[in-house]
Parts: sequence; C-alpha cells; structure tokens
Amino acid sequence: MSVAEEIKDRAADLTGKATELTEVLELRLAAQQGYIRSQFVLAVKLAIGDGVEKNLDEAVKWYKKAAKKDYPPAQNNLGLILAGSVFCAPDPAEAVRWFRKAAESGYAPAQWNLSRHLQSGEGVQRNLSKSVEWVKKAADQDIAAAQNRLGVCYSEGIDVETDEVQAVSWFRKASEGGLAAGRYNLALRLRTGRGGTEQDTDLARELAQKAAEQGLMDAQYLLGQMCEAGEGAEADEEMATHLYRQAADQGHMEAQNILGQRLVDGIGAPPDTVEALQWFALAAENGCVLAQYNYGRHLLQGDGVAANGGAAAHWLRLAAVAGHIEAQFVLADAYDSGLVLHHNPKEALKWYQKSAEGGKIEAQFALAVSLECGEGCTPNIEEAVKWYESAGENGYAPALFNLGVLYLQGHGVVPDDEKAVHYFRQASEQGVSNAQCNLGAMYERGRGVAEDHAEALKWYEMAANEELPKAQYNVAVMHHVGRGTEIDMRKAVEWYERAANHGHANAQYVLATLYHHGEGVEADFKVAAKWYRAAAGQGVSEAQLLLADCYLRGRGVPEDYVLAYVWFNCAASQGIEVAKRYKRLTERCMTPNQIANAQEKSRAMMAA
Repeated sequence: MSVAEEIKDRAADLTGKATELTEVLELRLAAQQGYIRSQFVLAVKLAIGDGVEKNLDEAVKWYKKAAKKDYPPAQNNLGLILAGSVFCAPDPAEAVRWFRKAAESGYAPAQWNLSRHLQSGEGVQRNLSKSVEWVKKAADQDIAAAQNRLGVCYSEGIDVETDEVQAVSWFRKASEGGLAAGRYNLALRLRTGRGGTEQDTDLARELAQKAAEQGLMDAQYLLGQMCEAGEGAEADEEMATHLYRQAADQGHMEAQNILGQRLVDGIGAPPDTVEALQWFALAAENGCVLAQYNYGRHLLQGDGVAANGGAAAHWLRLAAVAGHIEAQFVLADAYDSGLVLHHNPKEALKWYQKSAEGGKIEAQFALAVSLECGEGCTPNIEEAVKWYESAGENGYAPALFNLGVLYLQGHGVVPDDEKAVHYFRQASEQGVSNAQCNLGAMYERGRGVAEDHAEALKWYEMAANEELPKAQYNVAVMHHVGRGTEIDMRKAVEWYERAANHGHANAQYVLATLYHHGEGVEADFKVAAKWYRAAAGQGVSEAQLLLADCYLRGRGVPEDYVLAYVWFNCAASQGIEVAKRYKRLTERCMTPNQIANAQEKSRAMMAA
C-alpha cells in the first residue's frame, strides 16, 4: 500500500469514527430529552459496545427509563438482564414482572421468555398450563424457539393432548425459521415417517446437516447415525466418527460412548483404546449407563488399562442398578468367578437374579446352576428347574441339556425318560456333544425311545467327532462288539486310542488288554503296560491288578517287585480279592527293605 493510499484509508477511518461519535451524541441527547426509542437504542449500544464504550450499568439505566414508559422491547431486554445478570445481582421475580408487562402488550419475544420462566418456575410459581398459553402466543408470532417448544409439548403431551401431526407442523415452522432445534426435531420425524409425515431420509439428512453446522450437538449425533447407517446418502464411517466427535466435544454423553466404542473397534478412525477409555470415562461420569457398562467391562478385563476390580465394580454396579442387564450379568459373573473381584456367591446370585428377570438367557442359566448347587443360597432345585425351563424355552442349549439330565435322574422333577430324550435331542441338534452322547445312550438302552443301536451309534459318532472322550469310547465299544454295526476291530482300536489319548480311563484299560492279547492289533506288552499304567493311575482296579502282574513278570516293563506290590495293594484296597493273594505271594519274594519301601510308596499313593 502506498503512503497516499494509507493516508486515504486513515482519513476514511477517522471520518467513520467521527460519524459514529456524532450519532451517539445525538442519540444520547434524544434519550435525555425523553425519546423512548432513543433511550432503548442507546441502552443496546451501551450493552454491546456499539460505537461507544461498553457500559452495562448505564445500559440498565436507559433500559429502565424506556421500560417504565411501557416500551416492550426495553421491558423484555431488562427482564433478560435481571434474569441472569453477570454484572449485577440477578432478580428473577423482577425479570418475570417485566417479561409479563411486555408479553401482555403482545411483544412476542417477551411472551416466549415469560413461558420459559413459567415452565421452570424461576422467579414465579411453576405453571405448565400458563407456560403453554404464552408459548402458543409467541409461536403464532413466528418466534421459532416457541414454535419448536410447542412442537415438543404436542409430541410429549405437555399440558396438551398428544398430537404428533401438530408437533410436526410446529417443528416445520421452527425449521423454516432457521432454528437448529426445529430442524433437528423435524429431521427425527422425517427419518422414520413419524407424525403423519412421509418418510424422507434425504430431507431428514439435509435438515440434520444444517442443524449440525449450526453447532447443535444432538443434530451432530443424529447425522453421525445417518452417516453410519447410510441413510440419505452412502454410508461414510469416517464422517460418522467425525460427527460423533463433534457432539462428544460438546458433552453429548451418548456420542461420547459410541465414539469410545468406535475407537475400540477402529471404525472411522485408527484403533485407540486409550482414547476410547477416556471417552467412556467421561460419558460414564456424565451418567451414560452404556458407558458405565463399557468402562467397567474394560476395567474388569484390563483392556487398554490396568485391571482394576474395585473401579470396575463401581461402574458396573451403577449400570446394573440402572437396569442394564448385561452389566448385571458381567458383575454377577465377576463375583462368581472371583478372578478379579473377591468371590462372593451371594452378590453373584443377586445380580444373576436381576439379569435373569430382565431376560438375559445366560443369566437365567447361571441362576439355575447357582440355585441347584446352593451357591450363595440354600439349594432350591424346584426354582432351579423353573429358570432352566425359562432359558430352555429360548433355545439355550446348556439349559436344555441340564433339563435332560434332571428328568433322567429325577432330580427336582418326576423321572421321565421321554422328556429327557426330548431335551437331549434339542440340545443335540445345537451341537452339544454331551447331549448327543446321552441321546445315543437312550437309543442304545431303549429309554424314553425305542431301542435302536444304529441310531445310538449315529449320535455317539457325532459327539465323538467333537472329541468327547466318553463318546469316542462308546463308538469303540459299538465297533468292538458289533452293536449297531458290523464288528470292526480296526475301527474299534482307532476309537479306543482317540479316547485313551483324551484321558478316558476305561478306554485306556481296554486298549491295554487289546495290546496284551493281540486282539485287533499285534500283541505288544510294552504298549499294553503303558496303557495299564495310565488307567491304573486313574483308579481302574482291573488295570492296577494287571499292571502289577506286568511288574511281577517283567512283561513290557522291567521286573520290579516293589511296584508289583504297590499296584497289587492298590487293587486289593478296591476289593479285588485275587490282588490280595498276589500281594502276599509277591511279599514272599521281597527283602525286608523292599517291603518297607513298597509299603511307604503304597501309603503315599493312597494318600494322593
């Protein structure tokens, strides 16, 4: 800029200031002469510092002068200052008095302000009926905020009959007046077609966009939901997260919670569990029940933060007390397991009960188990059956299986094999291997259903293929003896080995005898001894007897009178008479030291 141009601009600026000063001087002179309009305009300028140094005390003085002369705009502005002044003592009652004067003269902004005070009871006795009356008057004069409030009244039935059509009509007017809240409320209804409107997601999104740009956090949250769901336009996860963040920054607790969840999952932004927990914590502190649950769950699991049972229990309990059934269940499970919180069966039972009553199927099952076993209470099998049935009616497989067992055993119910079959079948069809095995046994024995060995084998095989050892053993037996199929020793051995490798004691014993006698396999005393030892260690008396014989004769293992004595003694203690005789015979071949050693080993084994 040249010197000449700078001088020219400076001159123009000085001229403008001089003009403003002249205008204020003329305005002040007119106000002093009693012109009401001038008093009001001067007060406004003084209040905001327009062309004059800001002076709130003097502004109030001129507002009062104009107000006392029944000038409604001055009465309204004076009311606003008195209602919540930051520079003088607030006087809500006096504020209401001035609002009422201006409202009664028909001044729409004052009618709206009076309605708000009648609604809140600030400075006046709360009166919703009168509040709505003044809202209607202001709304009829195109006060957008009043139109929106009247829409809310019709929507929620606040001192008027609920009328969604009327609500939409007033929200539409408020929206047309450019009010963010009006645009938001109309968008909500256009999104779903509520209130007699046709669903219009395109327009809903447009209105939500405008309200969001005006800074309304509820609209930012709504627009985030629409971006996430692809309503009114293609889904945009990044934009959704951005909008949730905008709303969260303004304190929208639901947005804070969902932003936290998206950051955990890495949706619309890189995963960031640390930041996610900050949002969960903030939303939880603001009273968001979902956030209390999420925050508590992460603290319990130590996900993104050091595990803290005490803090976890605090937040989960808040959500649980508020009725969040998942929080109730997680809290119960934490008390039940005792892994993070101290084991407390009574607390576990209490929260399982609440979650179960809220419809949580897993809680219904857990409650039934606790009642059956007497965890945290006196055993109550009848009540347990009730909750098993409740979970079972919803198709919960573990509950169906347990019901089958109860009816099979007659525990808490009248024994009923047919009902047992019914429940085992339902659980089996959901892939519960124990139920499949039990159903196979029912077919094999003809209990509750016609005896059918082929059908029994079918269900045994299903469970066996799920690596259930007892089912694998049953399949082996079926092939071994030719029940439900032809005798097939190759298959029998294969299934015995699978069951044995899974620790099934009887399978280990039978497999040992097969290797001992060379049935279906080549005889192998070493392998036989291995499996005798495995079964003997699990308390199979016959295996203990035969393992002792192996040590006595040196078959598959080095000859060892001490170990032979030990295992004969174990078998004898379980009532195997021949073992008692062989123990005495073995003792005759032993030295006193060997006998003492064997007796010591026997005592240690018995104590184990």
